[in-house]
Amino acid sequence: MNKGSNCSVCGKSLSGKQTLFCSVRCKNTTHQSYPTQKKRGLARKLYFVEKLGGKCSRCGYAANLAALAFHHLGGKEFQLDARSLSNRKIDPIIDEVAKCKLLCHNCHAEVHNPNLDLAKLSIEPTALTTELPPPNIP
Repeated sequence: MNKGSNCSVCGKSLSGKQTLFCSVRCKNTTHQSYPTQKKRGLARKLYFVEKLGGKCSRCGYAANLAALAFHHLGGKEFQLDARSLSNRKIDPIIDEVAKCKLLCHNCHAEVHNPNLDLAKLSIEPTALTTELPPPNIP
């Protein structure tokens, strides 16, 4: 029994095996709140980023968690974004991360768009003149 303990949501006295919440409703109120989901998503992303080496597997970038992305090597069941990381059960996430490598957003964009490499890209100047207004550069 938890004499003297109260529900962390509504303040009602706890009984039996209750340790933080008096009901499923109070538990869900906390578990499903946006700040809780955001914190859970970030914690899970940090965990999986560390499992994949903690840095971009292509260039070694490791300065900011938000700039690192999971690149799927084969088929994917779902995106590994903040929403999926916070709301899905952990086992499917583990399976999905196993099909990925870690890339920074720049390398991720280059992998998905190799045809836009500036060193190799050529656009006929006449193709642009009819679409763009004249530059207003001092």
